[in-house]
Amino acid sequence: MAEGLGQMRPERLTDAQSAALAELERALDAGGFQPFLLQGVTGSGKTEVYLRAAEHALARGGGALILVPEIALTPQLVGRFRSRFGSAVAVLHSGLRDRERLLHWKGLRAGAVRLAVGVRSAVFAPVRDLALLVVDEEHDPSFKQDEKLRYQARDLAVVRAKQAGATVVLGSATPSLETLENARRGRYRHLRLPARVDDRPMPGVELVDLRRVRLRPPGTPEQPPALSPPLVQALGEVLGRGQQAILFLNRRGHSAALVCESCGQGVPCSRCDVSLTFHLRARNLQCHYCGESRPVPDRCPACGGPLLPVGAGTERIEAEVADRFPAARVARLDRDAATTAERLTELLSRFARGEIDVLVGTQMVAKGHDFPGVTLVCVVSADTGLLLPDFRAAERTFQLVTQVSGRAGRGQEPGRVLVQTWNPEADAVARVPEHDYDGFAGHELAWREALAWPPFSRLVAVRIEGEDPRETAAVARKLGDRLAVLLPAADTGVRLLGPAPAPLPRLRGKSRWQLLLKAPRHALLGPVLDQLERDLEVLPAAVRVVLDVDPGAML
Repeated sequence: MAEGLGQMRPERLTDAQSAALAELERALDAGGFQPFLLQGVTGSGKTEVYLRAAEHALARGGGALILVPEIALTPQLVGRFRSRFGSAVAVLHSGLRDRERLLHWKGLRAGAVRLAVGVRSAVFAPVRDLALLVVDEEHDPSFKQDEKLRYQARDLAVVRAKQAGATVVLGSATPSLETLENARRGRYRHLRLPARVDDRPMPGVELVDLRRVRLRPPGTPEQPPALSPPLVQALGEVLGRGQQAILFLNRRGHSAALVCESCGQGVPCSRCDVSLTFHLRARNLQCHYCGESRPVPDRCPACGGPLLPVGAGTERIEAEVADRFPAARVARLDRDAATTAERLTELLSRFARGEIDVLVGTQMVAKGHDFPGVTLVCVVSADTGLLLPDFRAAERTFQLVTQVSGRAGRGQEPGRVLVQTWNPEADAVARVPEHDYDGFAGHELAWREALAWPPFSRLVAVRIEGEDPRETAAVARKLGDRLAVLLPAADTGVRLLGPAPAPLPRLRGKSRWQLLLKAPRHALLGPVLDQLERDLEVLPAAVRVVLDVDPGAML
């Protein structure tokens, strides 16, 4: 998001922007519910289309609501909208003080402000006479609320627009396959921005095959560097020209784990079935699921052997860059470094002003930022999420690598992207150099259809967790037996997968099991879930069962 931050209102739009805007203005003039998918490559000017569509909606006396997936995008986007609309823009996200949020909410409620920008919870904002609802980066998993009140803000935005008789725009360079399939079936009108503004070229993308590139020079310590020679060379060239670079790795901390050189054991979390992550700056081990923290042991807790760090996190990448290029100004953007909204805004502002040469970060650096000085983007590992036990793993990998690649070459200088990978033949990686979203989506949709995964089915995850592993397993099996009785007829169209232990069998001290219900349509799941909810009333109080409709992740 926030493409072209800091630029004045463009005098002319590209032909594709003009065509897309004309479609949206016709929809706003006609009134009534009209859904659109706006698919535009990174840097194609989607934000300018949103701005002008909002201008049109407000000029007609309507209200507009713009949703973004992360707080990180909100300051940039608010700046763009306030430069166009003045101070009459309400802002809604958790980084604000309660009093600030209340003032913005009251302004919308009273109709004094008719334009709101916010994260997923802003979908409930009381915008008067809602005429336009935009969901930018609609593919982003952050739009799914996984705790307490569970909802998918993207889908809820479509429902709200339908109830309000409004135009809804789902925008992305890499649309979710659910949204793309809705467009293919004619449910959404498909608008495209196929090229960057000002005819700027897409960045050149090169894959660095880690199977063939020597990461560990002869005679060096056991753990090889995370940065390959091609990446180090490219970084040196960019810094030599006085330009900026982004290094992306979607893992916090210094090392993924400490492993014993003698027995091979890691240092496990006491409450989760994961190894603790080594954080060098804090000098501790942390669990990124439950938050457990403990001092770094001198020796292996199991056998007393020496502990070695394995795997890389953003802390280690930051240290490697600083060691290789001592004159470079290096900063890190992740949840450990950006602990508050103010700190986040400060880091991004410093990078935008050119006070930072290399920004190392997690997915926080991938989401829509516009930094004209960035000519090099390095993906340290494209494989981090590729092998997760989730049917969306390939889709999420392609989207994330494509999005972070799009941060390069958005100014006058062309961009270059290096992607380190152990799996260059994987479809989600192999199609990135050609920016081939359509090819990837076609291949992935064919696979999903063959296996009846979304968007060709609807899912409900039945998640069971409890303190006692045996009691939790017994409840899971009981629910599985009950569902097998509820689904006796082959023509129900509902399939049951499980019960089975969750991919993370223990999390935050709770034993976890899950079942998965799969059906062609939501309507087929309704009667089954109604009966299942009645059955839950007689289960042990110590075991918690959650029904997650359209789950965002399988973990």
